[in-house]
Amino acid sequence: MDSSFSVSKHDEGAGSIRLAVSGEIDDEVSDALAQIIGNAAAQPGVAVVIIDLERVPFLAAAGIRALLEGRAAALYHGRAYQVVNARGVVHGVLATAGLLSLFHTTIRRSTPAR
Repeated sequence: MDSSFSVSKHDEGAGSIRLAVSGEIDDEVSDALAQIIGNAAAQPGVAVVIIDLERVPFLAAAGIRALLEGRAAALYHGRAYQVVNARGVVHGVLATAGLLSLFHTTIRRSTPAR
């Protein structure tokens, strides 16, 4: 599996911004992720910042810090904050850290391809 880090931004409508993260979130990329989330939260018209971890195979302690800093930035700007689609090891890390409810973590159901 390719572990190259990337983030793509998607406008979900009604003030919701989804940041789809791909790759491992570790010490090397955590500061960048926190900054990307903070920038998204600071944009005018944003009501909800959604962090989609569906394509994240690994989450280090630095990644948890980045998600917490992103949440703090979202709250500072009066935005709701959600982490979605954490699976496998990543879900386990968030559960062990007690962060699932803090991040309002859910697994979204994908729309079947036609």
